[in-house]
Amino acid sequence: MASSAGSGGHVGACATQWLLLLLTGSTVVVVGGGSDAFNMGVILPFDGAEPWSLRLSGPAIDFAVDSVTAAARRRGRGRGRAPAAAAGRVTPVSLRRALRVHVNDSRCSDTWGPLSAFDMYVGGRANVFVGPVCEYAVAAVARYSPHWDIPVITPGALVLDFDNRANYRLLTRIAGSYSKLAESLGALLRRFSWRPSVVGLVYQQRGRRSPSSSSSRSTLGNSDCFFVMQAVHSHLEALRRPPSAGNASSGRAAAAAAVADPIWYHSIKQDGVDAATRLREISRHARSKSV
Repeated sequence: MASSAGSGGHVGACATQWLLLLLTGSTVVVVGGGSDAFNMGVILPFDGAEPWSLRLSGPAIDFAVDSVTAAARRRGRGRGRAPAAAAGRVTPVSLRRALRVHVNDSRCSDTWGPLSAFDMYVGGRANVFVGPVCEYAVAAVARYSPHWDIPVITPGALVLDFDNRANYRLLTRIAGSYSKLAESLGALLRRFSWRPSVVGLVYQQRGRRSPSSSSSRSTLGNSDCFFVMQAVHSHLEALRRPPSAGNASSGRAAAAAAVADPIWYHSIKQDGVDAATRLREISRHARSKSV
């Protein structure tokens, strides 16, 4: 078992390695015992202001690679020492397979994210994509990936549209989507026998900074707050308009009742000047007296 000092040194070495990668834009290469390589294309924002930036996620990727290679050693697949390499630490994975980690900057952009994926695809540097994370960056990459036969693994892509498996067949999301949040709210309503219309939904549309700014985000699109409320509203509308199990007249009656009992769903302006007005409105439309 490593000492705490050694463990801290390893973490520091990982952080330093990924910081150098960020500054140089180079490729980390982890070499196995053979010429056949498995290429991992990591597409993340280099900008440290983003929650999934390379500065924050890089050490975790490094730890995952270390874990895989350590497991390979324990199983006896990758015996012997591999030669040193200038591009990064060299670790044996197996006698037949090499693992190479390539990194591109998505800039959290709907332009730079797909361009990064194209660059890796054309260069034969991706058997799997890790990222992009930001919704507009990952959308195009996840649509292209079935045609390239390259899966996409991401902690992002949480918005409602990514639930469509026909469009995103090779997309794997490792975090709970906004639809799951909506389902848990629906379960809470059923637990207390509350109608969906007792819920008021309010969100703020925060503007996105241009790619020339410090965050490099796209100038188009909606805020994360909007996407959360979009998934919740869609699920509550589905609960409010259940499919008719009877005849056409009962279906029309259910539809009329749904229209007469709407869900309060509005935004607050970016500057928040209308917040007080919106809060008064929601107090009249989303109270327990409506249960």
